[in-house]
This record gives sequence, structure tokens and C-alpha cells, in this order.
Amino acid sequence: MSHYTILNDISIKNIFEQYDVGEILEYKLLSGGSENTNYRIKASKNEYILTICEQKSEKEASNLARLLVHLNKNEFNTSKIISTKKGAWNGAFEGKPILLKTFIKGTITPDFTHQQMEKLGKDLANLHHIEAPDFVPRCLGYGIEHFAETQAHAPDAPFTKWLKPTTKYIQSFIKDDLPKALIHSDIFYNNIITNQETGQVTIMDFEEAAYYYRVYDIGMTLVGTCIFDRQLNLEKAQYLLKAYQFKNKLTHQEKNALQAFTAYAATATAFWRFMNFNFVRPDQAEKDRYKEMQDVAVNVMEIPRDKFLSSIIREK
Repeated sequence: MSHYTILNDISIKNIFEQYDVGEILEYKLLSGGSENTNYRIKASKNEYILTICEQKSEKEASNLARLLVHLNKNEFNTSKIISTKKGAWNGAFEGKPILLKTFIKGTITPDFTHQQMEKLGKDLANLHHIEAPDFVPRCLGYGIEHFAETQAHAPDAPFTKWLKPTTKYIQSFIKDDLPKALIHSDIFYNNIITNQETGQVTIMDFEEAAYYYRVYDIGMTLVGTCIFDRQLNLEKAQYLLKAYQFKNKLTHQEKNALQAFTAYAATATAFWRFMNFNFVRPDQAEKDRYKEMQDVAVNVMEIPRDKFLSSIIREK
């Protein structure tokens, strides 16, 4: 991660004059996402995560804060926004929006137990029951609508050539009768905090949230939590789907599209990495990172259709 904003004692003091959190005792720079600078803050009243939004406008940061408030009002367990002394959901530092959130105790792990997969499935189902605010996007920032952008940047690249038939395959499963909901759209293991003592699983980082096909969110969660050696662990996926369906029964159309949308989620992630690390923010060390998710998409599509469904969706 590139850290764009480095804070010192004076800047920390200036920032926290906007908040009523007591005395600042410690602060520590954290690793994390590619568009934010994050600090863990220990104050006399609580512990917090301070996020400095390097790429977002004030409106975008405000909408993210509003979404977190909306989720908490609907009793969805995730980060809680701390408002400023003036009642604003986001503050500012050197012209950049900042968000202050409660610190969630726990760890990040790439390997979830079956019980944790069930908890994740229940949380995903609960999320999809929450009404989508009108300010969340109605499409994905790196969804299939954008895949053709590779033609402008690298028309002869092997990835661009692979993407064309893959896009056609995915599009054949996108139907008007697929249910939509408020989705996270980026549930990778590193966006989940697990607490071993309480068993709590907390989904964080709703920066890519949208009103979109809920089967996409399921597929992305499978890609983000059930992939090992670039292969989908069908047993783990079964626990997620079983818990999800306890509250949200998949429609026939969703079951039919689930394998394609799991490949879609991996393909969208590969597309984002290909574009971001090769053209938007070139990074020599990360330029080939897209190949991992491309392989995942290929491997998911190669699973026999009957085996995919029977392995992860057990009918009573």
C-alpha cells in the first residue's frame, strides 16, 4: 500500500479537535486499501480507525459514511461512524475527507471455519434484506459494462483476447428476472474481521457497495473466501450457501446463474487488477497479479455444471 498522508503529533492534534473522543494516547499507521491512508487511534474514550480518503470527493466520502450509518440503523454489524462535534459524518484534513470509525477487535484470516462460513452466509442474507439507499450506485465500478476498456489500452494483450469470449459467456446469464439488492460487491477475506473469542464475523469496507444482482455478491464472497490454490473449495461454499438460504431462498434463475456469476466476480477482480496495475496506477510489482483471478475464473468455469450445483447447494 502507498501511504499518501503521513501524520505527526501536530496533525493528529488538529484532526481530533473536530471530534469528542478524549485524549489521544497512541496512533499507528496501518496497511490496507489502495485508495486510503488508515491509522489506528487509541484514545481515552475508545479505539478508532481514522481513514484519510486520498481519492474520494467530499460527497463520495459522505455517502460512504451515510451508508454505514444506514447499515447500523438496520442492525447490520459493521464499522460505526463517529460524527464530528458539529454533527457531520465526515471531517477534513488538508482538503481531504476523513472518516472516523470504531475499531473492531479481531483478526484477518484467509481460512474460515465452517461455523464462520455459516455466520458469513447469515450476514450476507441479512445485508440483502436492507433497503438500498438512493445514493448507492446502480452498477459496479468495475463490472461487465467496463470490460471493453481493455480494447483501448491493450487490444492485443492475451487477457483482452481471453476477456472477449468470457464476457459473452457471463452476459448469457444476466437476465432481467435476477433479484437485485444492496450488495457489498467486494467481500474478500481481508475485508472481514473475525473474533475468535466471540465467534463474531464482521464485514467491513463498503466502498464498492451497489444496488446490483445479489447472486453477484454470493459469487464474489465465494471467490473472496473459498479459493485455495486458485481452486474453489466446494465444501466451504456449501456452508455459506446453506446459511444464506435459511433466510434468502435462491430463485431458480439464481441457481442457474451462480456458477457464471462466481466466474464473473473473479473476472471483474482480474479486470480491475489488469487495468489498475498496468494503466491507471502502473505498478511493476503488481502488473501480473490479475492472472491469479483469471485462473480462478477459468477453473470455476471448468467445473462440471451438475457438480457445481450439487456440491454447494444441498436440497432438502
